[in-house]
Amino acid sequence: MDYEITHIAMQEEFKVCPACGYKDGFHSMFKRKGDIIKWLFICPSCHKVFDLGFIK
Repeated sequence: MDYEITHIAMQEEFKVCPACGYKDGFHSMFKRKGDIIKWLFICPSCHKVFDLGFIK
């Protein structure tokens, strides 16, 4: 599945999609890159994928 990951600097809250304005939160996904696991967020409305910098 091809998709672009948009990097977002975490502010006080991340609830509204910066791409389409959807206001009811996000779905989660996890992506492994070597030993790193990234926690990414998907807008349920426009399906854009966002990276807030959460990693394990």
